[in-house]
Amino acid sequence: MNKLILILTISFSFSQWFNIYHGGVNRTYYVSYPDNANQETPLIINMHGYGGNAINQQIYSEMDQFAHSENVAVVYPQGLNYSWNVFTYWDSNPYDDVGFVSAMIDDISENFNIDLDRVYACGMSNGGYMSYRLACDLSDKIAAFGSVTGNFMINNSMNDCQDQNRDIPIIHFHGTQDDVVNYYPPSFDGALTVEQSIQFWSDYNDLNQNSIETINNNVEIYRYYNEVSEVDFVHYKIYGGGHDWFGSSWVTDWGFNASQELVDFFLQYRLSDFITSYLPGDLNEDNLINIQDIIIVINLILDGEFDLVADINSDSTVDVLDVIQFVNLILN
Repeated sequence: MNKLILILTISFSFSQWFNIYHGGVNRTYYVSYPDNANQETPLIINMHGYGGNAINQQIYSEMDQFAHSENVAVVYPQGLNYSWNVFTYWDSNPYDDVGFVSAMIDDISENFNIDLDRVYACGMSNGGYMSYRLACDLSDKIAAFGSVTGNFMINNSMNDCQDQNRDIPIIHFHGTQDDVVNYYPPSFDGALTVEQSIQFWSDYNDLNQNSIETINNNVEIYRYYNEVSEVDFVHYKIYGGGHDWFGSSWVTDWGFNASQELVDFFLQYRLSDFITSYLPGDLNEDNLINIQDIIIVINLILDGEFDLVADINSDSTVDVLDVIQFVNLILN
């Protein structure tokens, strides 16, 4: 890991570029950390849209001011080819972005006092697609997820969002007049549109109740929930809204700020709310990583089954590479 540059800012925080080597290529990310942090700090991963970059996402979303006031750090990762690998239509980036985000979380935690129980992911457009993908493929490290104008890609067999053995809280902001990423079906790229995503995640999380709140007569806030669960799917439906980060000073004022709402939504949740075993690789939840866990992995491979916790190298498959990783964990 190489530290590239340090920039002091007037908002009583500091920001810094980092790079890591993952999947045979150098990857970069930009951390914005609250300067007055005196305890473990939650972390929000904020991903740019297609053709964008980390710094533009920081400037456009204006998330730092809302996150830092709550003692929350924000990381802005850079996608290769200015995009994120969410399969199917968005395939100009063939790289392992899930593995990169996983490695990035580990790297940040080595350099900052990060609360790994409170890591969250969100993004704009293609970055929102990527947030949904992380909800399917990295929910053992990330507690809750958000998307601003990004839909949910599920129609590719490589990304069928298998059961994560936990509930998944999600907040989604979308304008009905978005001319880049469709609000209403059919979607131009084969992704699930908003109402289809609501149905998918309501079924997934067993959400059988809903409520509606209205802001300024042109924004409806839909909350889908279960009376016996703390997990919500929240959707901000912006009538007449376009392809924007809503609430940013760069766009129309809709009576709310997406960055503020994301921070508030995220901080309701901890990873430990959903995963009782917090030791990576502890498949049988005995607080140890040993031969018994390796046997479970081998049986999963033989049965052709997938388990998120067994996917120790975060490549969306359980195979011999995971067995090797388990052996290394035991030996080290």
